Amino acid sequence: MAFCPNCGAEISTPIHHSTECSNCSKPLHTCRFCSFYSPEAHYGCRETIDEPVWDKDRSNFCDHFRLTENRVKSSKEEERSKKAKEALANLFNF
Repeated sequence: MAFCPNCGAEISTPIHHSTECSNCSKPLHTCRFCSFYSPEAHYGCRETIDEPVWDKDRSNFCDHFRLTENRVKSSKEEERSKKAKEALANLFNF
């Protein structure tokens, strides 16, 4: 099961270069949503590519694209995260 990295909506696979999220209409075949994306790497990609993709938020034709493994946080995870942040804030009096 895959989820839109932008809005968290469930998406169907496979992802083609023109695939958009049915919920938020954002392109899904982008560098920022690829598992090989790394701003520190050469051309921003951990895969060996010949030509850079300059706009990392737009759809592209890269053959190496793999949708980032992501998931929507469950309500339990969100609650635990919220409690941990509150405890940290209380500890340092934020």
